Amino acid sequence: MPSSLPPTIRVLIVDDSFFMRKVLKDLLSESAPQIEVIGTASDGQEGLEKTRRLKPDVVTLDFEMPKLNGLDALRAIMAECPTPVIMVSSHTAKGTETALKALELGAVDCVAKPSGRALENIRLLEPELVEKIKVASISKPVARSPEAPGTERTRIPKIPPSPLERPATFLVGVASSTGGPKALHELFEGVKTHPTASFVVVQHISSGFTQALARRLSEVTDVQVEEAIHGGVLLGGRAYVAPTGTHLIIEGSPGRFRFNFDDQPPRLGVKPCADLMLTSMAKATRGQCLGIVLTGMGKDGTLGLGAIQKAGGTTFAQDAESCVVYGMPKSAVEAGVVTRQVPLAAMADEINMVLVKTKGF
Repeated sequence: MPSSLPPTIRVLIVDDSFFMRKVLKDLLSESAPQIEVIGTASDGQEGLEKTRRLKPDVVTLDFEMPKLNGLDALRAIMAECPTPVIMVSSHTAKGTETALKALELGAVDCVAKPSGRALENIRLLEPELVEKIKVASISKPVARSPEAPGTERTRIPKIPPSPLERPATFLVGVASSTGGPKALHELFEGVKTHPTASFVVVQHISSGFTQALARRLSEVTDVQVEEAIHGGVLLGGRAYVAPTGTHLIIEGSPGRFRFNFDDQPPRLGVKPCADLMLTSMAKATRGQCLGIVLTGMGKDGTLGLGAIQKAGGTTFAQDAESCVVYGMPKSAVEAGVVTRQVPLAAMADEINMVLVKTKGF
């Protein structure tokens, strides 16, 4: 955790459950002296009004609430008074999809409620919630244009062209963390499918979210997106999301790439670790690859970009202005392993240009 944390992190808790509001307030007050709960709200409308008035450093926001639900409250907050928001989600499939929608709308992160209502289960939230609140307090929320409450743009899933089933000969590795789902959404909206290029994504995210992340990305891109599987062959025109809880290793050679799962302990506190994926990519591709580090806390990806650079590949880092948290890209830039810093809005075009110049297209 960086030393630039504010001396006091002022938090607003928004949840329709009196029990949850009390437990979360007590939990934060007792476990993190640096965190001050400045207020609570029982629905999204009250949460929006108190965010405007109290100007908290971080808001924790529930999903299912009366008057104004969590997503509509989030939309309004990001449009009217951009503030770092941590969403509190359930473990259900519906909750996972909604949480990812929230991340795309600008929430910094999500915390999954434990199953059951017992106090001891709720208290399992403490380490993750405290850590994410601290990260959120130094993040940069992105303002959004206002949308009418209750409205949600209907997604029409894109149907990718029938894959030619050609083995991949060029790989694009992407590492992201805090703010990553939103950045990935924007990036994949603009990337073009290529017959012999594969994307491999390591996103630091809670367990159970990666399949839903792959589904949501597949709705906005012509690239076929799926969760990586052990022993899977990498095909052109596809993107693969590393599952949470295992390290993703790329083995083989151009035209014969395969995934291998590695169960060694977390690296840099994360599993999967982007450094391991990117380093294995550099070796397997013999430099026929592009490595990218997007927004996120920490330094995961720096060693991996260094390996790609040493192998003769190209490396990009998201620029500071467009990052929610300029941690991972900053680490890579300061290490001197970045070919070019790129604004998120231009990242897809830069990737497309690299792919067009790559042999085999």
